[in-house]
Amino acid sequence: MSEKLTEKVRRVEAKLAERYGRPEWAGPGDPLDELMLTILSQNTSDVNRDKGFRQLKERFPTWNQTAAADVGELEAAIAPAGLSKQKAPRMLAVLHDIERQFGELSLGELENWPSDRVKAFLTSYPGVGPKTAACVLMFAMGRPVMPVDTHVYRIAGRLGLLPPKASYEEAHDSLERITPPELVYPFHIEMIRHGRALCRPTNPKCPDCPVRDDCDYYNGRR
Repeated sequence: MSEKLTEKVRRVEAKLAERYGRPEWAGPGDPLDELMLTILSQNTSDVNRDKGFRQLKERFPTWNQTAAADVGELEAAIAPAGLSKQKAPRMLAVLHDIERQFGELSLGELENWPSDRVKAFLTSYPGVGPKTAACVLMFAMGRPVMPVDTHVYRIAGRLGLLPPKASYEEAHDSLERITPPELVYPFHIEMIRHGRALCRPTNPKCPDCPVRDDCDYYNGRR
């Protein structure tokens, strides 16, 4: 079964790449930047997340300055990202613990760790789930770890790539098992683009969908 699903992933990814273009990983980033950015992204739009992160870096150019900030100052700095009263103390707690564990505000040490250990470390923080950990691993470190957001979860479910009623956490593991490592990054981005353009939560534009022949939802199999 997994081999058939992997073949399906390859077919779907190729069709999505033809429609939206195949993105390439931009190269290594700062894992701590990505962790803080992903915390800001929770329950908000990409536009508001980016506004919050940009305003944060303008107010506190370094993570040392952020860690030394008063929680109220940090709330004001990240306000555009929403839920600042929840996110600010969460970010400070993570920064303080990283400094305590590594002696500096850096996650560079994680480059030497296997992905499972990085996942376990990051998800040990309150409010940091599998998606946030996967974003750090994939975007900043280039690891073949699939973040599952609402678009990826919805599309993978409709395509029949996930077990019935799979949870978000189960979806991460399921998609990683069946997605070839070299396709994890482009497939993730392509599914997000597809979810925004055509495969919407309601009234998906199935007649214009390039992967409808492989879609269980469209073909009435689920």
